[in-house]
Amino acid sequence: MKIPSFKNAIVYKATLPSQEPLAKHLEELPYSPVGETEFSRSSFVPHPVTGELVTPITGGFMFVVRVDQKIIPTDVINEEVNKRVSAIEGLQEAKITKDEKAAIKDNVTVDLCRLAFVKSTLVLALYHEESKLLFVNTTSKKLASLTCSMLVRVVGSIKTETIHISDIKNGLTTRLKNHLSGDADAFDGFNIGNYIRLSRLADDKEIITYSAGLDSVSEEVSDSLNTGFIVESMELCLSKASFVLTDKFQFKKITTYSEYSPRDEDDEAGAYRNAASADLFIMTKAVEGLCSLLEYKEPEESSE
Repeated sequence: MKIPSFKNAIVYKATLPSQEPLAKHLEELPYSPVGETEFSRSSFVPHPVTGELVTPITGGFMFVVRVDQKIIPTDVINEEVNKRVSAIEGLQEAKITKDEKAAIKDNVTVDLCRLAFVKSTLVLALYHEESKLLFVNTTSKKLASLTCSMLVRVVGSIKTETIHISDIKNGLTTRLKNHLSGDADAFDGFNIGNYIRLSRLADDKEIITYSAGLDSVSEEVSDSLNTGFIVESMELCLSKASFVLTDKFQFKKITTYSEYSPRDEDDEAGAYRNAASADLFIMTKAVEGLCSLLEYKEPEESSE
């Protein structure tokens, strides 16, 4: 399987062991095929390019989680359950109970599990040792949380916490209003890109998306903000990098312009390490800058 490029990130503060001790811990959850009656299995696997369980990069390291999950559509389960219920009720000429139907559904699920297609996903994680920032390359909160819980399982008692910024929507909204009013430091260190998504709750949720340079739509954006719309996500740029920051402090459409261009097959792993090092460097700067800008305060104590 090919490792996905670093385009998205859910970010945690995490206290992880250094490279060599962590590699020993990750060996405790090696890959093995999903069992016949298992629905899913997750493991730590060597990086497809570097071949290492924990790959050192400038400022930290990276590792890969593999998630294998059997795909059983709900409508397929329900269709088979209805067939079996109809057959049983036809034979006994009476309706079955709710508990009996639940038992039939459990049996159907187990039977289909033996035949189900397995979907495999590789999740890349980058860790910056000095700042203790863990970047999980996914938009799925479920996969990101799974990665953290797997780390806790193999390492033991480690400190992990979500970076939670209080009222980020209004924080971004206020700064965008200030920027439009002429405050050059409203997004100190960052430039506004060509994407802004606004939302407003009325009878139904209203969404407005602007995919253009802010200068060309500044009046429209300002009018929307003054009529109750708030920032749901927006593109920000730092140096040459850009990303869409969401109201959940998640990062999408990351572009760091890191170059992955191996000169030959023997240079492939080195080229990947260099590109990942650049990704880690620029995104660490971005997160630290945003935490300062949006006044993030670390919890006094949080551990797992």
